[in-house]
Amino acid sequence: MPGVSIAPTTTPPARPAAAQRLDPDRLLVTDPADGTRQSLRFLLENRIDADGVVILRRGKLALDYRRSGFDPAQPRLLLEATRPILVTQLARAAAEGRLAREKAITRLLPELSGVRELGKLSLQRLLAGRTGLQWSEADIARWQQEAGWAPGGRTGVRAWLDARTSWPRTSGETGVDLTGPEGELLLWATEKAWKKSAPELLCELQGTIRARNTAFWATDTTGTPLADGLALSLGDFASLGQAFLDARNRPGQRALAPAWFVDTIANPSDTNDATPAGIRALGPDTGWQYRFAHPGHRGHRTAIIGAYGTSLYVDFDYGTVIAVFASHAERHSPLLMASLRNLWEEATRPGGTDSGHR
Repeated sequence: MPGVSIAPTTTPPARPAAAQRLDPDRLLVTDPADGTRQSLRFLLENRIDADGVVILRRGKLALDYRRSGFDPAQPRLLLEATRPILVTQLARAAAEGRLAREKAITRLLPELSGVRELGKLSLQRLLAGRTGLQWSEADIARWQQEAGWAPGGRTGVRAWLDARTSWPRTSGETGVDLTGPEGELLLWATEKAWKKSAPELLCELQGTIRARNTAFWATDTTGTPLADGLALSLGDFASLGQAFLDARNRPGQRALAPAWFVDTIANPSDTNDATPAGIRALGPDTGWQYRFAHPGHRGHRTAIIGAYGTSLYVDFDYGTVIAVFASHAERHSPLLMASLRNLWEEATRPGGTDSGHR
């Protein structure tokens, strides 16, 4: 796809190795397919279809798993996993007074001021992914075309949004968008709030997370950045998770996110709220807020869920980050999601180490 590549301006040193490394052949985890105990390698290869996995503990490298032929420095599209990152950028903008979350979306996007439904929709609902916007199958197909995910686009994604005459919504706040055209509003609002393009924001993000590899932001054919267009290397994806840990442990103006936002996504949410089906597959006790998942109604943790197993898990209690790039055949299959959750819980436990492996 067309897009813009951004190289980091500095090259931070490699992460130090953890004193206790995880051995994927010796660490046993539960296989959700039948409840048996299998090696971590079995789970990664047969249930998650992992291409690469990086696990950090207190900022140190505990596992660097790679499928044969996988290049950990090559940026990969995060697809819908881009959206929680955009929400984080908007939360920072709100903390700096660049936007008011209770105001209508059209305050940031005057181009859409003629859309009555958006004039009644707050930015807070857009951030939370609870807009109630309804998208038909024809809408989604046209969005995919205009964004360039499928052939046949004519005008570009924002021109298509601007030309829409009808924006159907439900009567409540029950929108459970995980992937779809709504994300384009999220990115458009982020660029407006910061008065910067997505590639410019990416360059700043690279500095914040101390990126080591080139990143990429995909665009449509008109050069407009796409909501699901961010591509990071696996190591930099893990560094993003570490930046969330650092933002909670050392809050400040230069942090990835404001303290209130990190505390919100780290704490359990109301599991009675509407949750996308792909997130519910992590378990009935999984919360959903600001487009982040909270697996388990306990502890301080959060997860970014992408497509086909790509995901980022952050456990604030144990200082653990688990970044996964995967190529599972189904986008959010129940077996895949259960396997991810077992990986997170068993690789994070204090006993989930192998002291004999260095």
